[in-house]
Amino acid sequence: MNIERLSLDQLRVFAQIATSGSFLAAARALSRAQSAVSYAISTLESQLGVPLFDRSSYRPQLTAAGIELLRDARQVLAQVDAMQARAAAYSLGQELEITLAFDVFFPTTALVALLSDFRAAFPGVTVRLEIEALGAVAERVIDGEAMLGVLGTLPIIPPNLLHVSLPSVLLVGVVSPSHALAQIKGRIPSHVLERQVQLVLSDRSALTANQDFSVHSSLAWRMSDLGTKHALLRAGMGWGYMPQHVVADDLASGKLVTIATEAHPPEGAALPMQCVYRPDRQVGPALTWWLDALAKLTIFN
Repeated sequence: MNIERLSLDQLRVFAQIATSGSFLAAARALSRAQSAVSYAISTLESQLGVPLFDRSSYRPQLTAAGIELLRDARQVLAQVDAMQARAAAYSLGQELEITLAFDVFFPTTALVALLSDFRAAFPGVTVRLEIEALGAVAERVIDGEAMLGVLGTLPIIPPNLLHVSLPSVLLVGVVSPSHALAQIKGRIPSHVLERQVQLVLSDRSALTANQDFSVHSSLAWRMSDLGTKHALLRAGMGWGYMPQHVVADDLASGKLVTIATEAHPPEGAALPMQCVYRPDRQVGPALTWWLDALAKLTIFN
């Protein structure tokens, strides 16, 4: 066996015969003489040391080894084709990978729809997606680790970043119906909130470390994961602000109820979202797509 001398052309001929069903049909599909196709396969079989086709019947049939090796051949060809497509795109200025940092409050359904459309438009570009809170999104963009970021929980825009305004997310104060705050009608005074555990997202960045936003209690429990905060709210472990789209089902089923604070009415408050990127960032076709797609958003469903 001399596998080092295998060629991509031989593998393409092998795969085409299996697809076409005969040497003659494969020759026509490849615009070659049938003798050239037969020679390519016989040489490949000699190099591999196993027969790929049983030629005893009218139409060639894949042998057991041929069936298994065809999977490998097609996988190799797919990887080579993908490499060629990515290299060709890169030569034209298209990114091979794009890194995005999104705020944890950005609606997941909207993000999934955007990613689906992007994959259809740029199938050869891989995506690295980071979900962060507070200053971590802006920090990723400032450091150059992310090409583009979407801010939400960070109420300020760093002056060294360009930004595009996006639709707002509705933020509501919620608690479990068994929580003491759920029994209070109307707006809850600040001195009452101060004595109750507030569940808040923590900042993993140095950009806004030790800064609090919309924190009204001296008994704040901090966590970096929105899912954990959601679970603790439903368990009655405290109160907190959540995106309305995240807790909509809980509000409908009664697992959570809204509360009114002095800063937020019970129907919620609009939280502006911003797309940010560095002014010195080279903008290729893939990044341009994201800037355009985000700018076209008018509302979050």
